[in-house]
Amino acid sequence: MAIGDRLQSIFQKETDPHTGIVMTRLTDPEITSHHMYFYNRMTSSDGKKLLMCQERDNGRQLYLLDLVSGEMEQLTEGEGLADYDGYLSPNNREVFYSQGGSYYCLNLETKERTEVYRSPEGWKVGAAGMSDDFRYMAVVIIKKDTLTHMDERSGWDNFAATCLAKPLCQLVYIDVEKRTSHVVLETNCWLGHAQIRPGDPDTIMFCHEGPYDLIDARLWLVQKDGSNLRCCREQPSDLILTHEFWLPSGEKLAFVYRETTGDLIENIRMIEPFTLEEEIFMECSPYAHFICDKKYKYMVGDSQGSDLPIHLLTEEDRRKLKEGVSNDFLYLVDVAERQEYKLCYHGTSWSPEYGNSQDTHPHPCFTEDNQKIIFTSDKSGRPCIYMIDLKDVPFAN
Repeated sequence: MAIGDRLQSIFQKETDPHTGIVMTRLTDPEITSHHMYFYNRMTSSDGKKLLMCQERDNGRQLYLLDLVSGEMEQLTEGEGLADYDGYLSPNNREVFYSQGGSYYCLNLETKERTEVYRSPEGWKVGAAGMSDDFRYMAVVIIKKDTLTHMDERSGWDNFAATCLAKPLCQLVYIDVEKRTSHVVLETNCWLGHAQIRPGDPDTIMFCHEGPYDLIDARLWLVQKDGSNLRCCREQPSDLILTHEFWLPSGEKLAFVYRETTGDLIENIRMIEPFTLEEEIFMECSPYAHFICDKKYKYMVGDSQGSDLPIHLLTEEDRRKLKEGVSNDFLYLVDVAERQEYKLCYHGTSWSPEYGNSQDTHPHPCFTEDNQKIIFTSDKSGRPCIYMIDLKDVPFAN
């Protein structure tokens, strides 16, 4: 298969037996499929096209899926694709993605691609964050010879080892239009999840990556010129802070606060990026990931049916989770009410067995038109992409 080839995906509707919510399975359970990382812009403005990945005979490649007709168009080919790191541009005519150490911009009409950034020789390129107008990009790169133990397809085995290795990382800022870049920060610490503040391309959020009990603190901010490097909050070794994102206005960053000892409190919190003032927004179920829609009307989170963090689950733990109903539900949060509602049982195994530790993470997110929720689960076989239309959700209307 090659770029431009078209396939047909057969959609299958099902009703959640616990909530009665109707969902649509978008992909074949015999083929590993997933959408992009959950805070990436991956749907068209009208919510009718989805940027996704499938693993076929030609390996993992990006496809653009029509959410009305089910037609899929292949967008990439060859090896070395970063299969979670694609973005659909605000003009809906371009896709940005990473392959073989470079970031490319693909014109969806002509299929012509241009190189936006190439990592230096000997450096591994990581996931990128885009400014809201797609003019700028922030990316973490890692010096390969400081990751001699690394095996990308070995699941969670390398999570702690990579953190403890303290690899040499750079946070790089890229001008997409001018094709120029500069190093914002260099440090012997595993960095990740660079995200540019909406409406303020000078401010970058990033994390110190690794197990919660090994890192010094997860949440960090810096200006694009490297100034005002700041830790957002202290993080004791028994506290999990995770999957941070910017609110659409850029006013605050949001994250889940989860205690592993004591009262085991779990809540959503927010931080103002310059005063670092922290707000407790609401209590919540044990979300592994969560995000809000573009209107800041709803949030969606994927709860975890185990007290153990995902990276500590054994194969036996995962088997038990998949065999019996636990608290592995998606929850919809009404922002104005500060109230969560059970949406559906996502039923994923959280297993890295398909080749990437992220493959079975639900990573729920909203389409750009705020009308649908997309998530991934292997409850029906191999990882599949599912969609929930909010018009079919009684408490969302």
